[in-house]
Amino acid sequence: MTILAIGREPDADDASSAPSREELEALANFRRALRRFLAFSEAAAADLGLTMQWYQALLVIKTYEGGNHISVGELADQLMIRDHSAAELVSRLVQAKLVRRKTDALDRRRSLIVMTAAGNRRLDHLAAVHLQKLRENKEAFLKLFEGE
Repeated sequence: MTILAIGREPDADDASSAPSREELEALANFRRALRRFLAFSEAAAADLGLTMQWYQALLVIKTYEGGNHISVGELADQLMIRDHSAAELVSRLVQAKLVRRKTDALDRRRSLIVMTAAGNRRLDHLAAVHLQKLRENKEAFLKLFEGE
């Protein structure tokens, strides 16, 4: 299987750079599998009263640099959102009692985000459900990459 360089347009004169029918089908199947998983993920999060963005934020907060506390700006970078959007997201998470803000001891102007016990419980539950789903569908995902 030939993988095209990201950001590089295939050369019109180079027929070998065009994806094969099998490659196109593999891409379509992979995108379908991703959409199914994301739909499952969204429903699982909603069952716990969370949005996908909240779940993603909790994952980032919990796993940031081996457990170091994360700032709002760093969270924005990790989620690829604007700083003000991350600040609003954190405010909603604080209001839901899933995280709390803590003043950085080294830079008192900076606020760090800390998971609460409730945030940890919800994240642990959702992560377990997601891992179970991925394990159940492991063969289907791996099959998408056969023939490489």
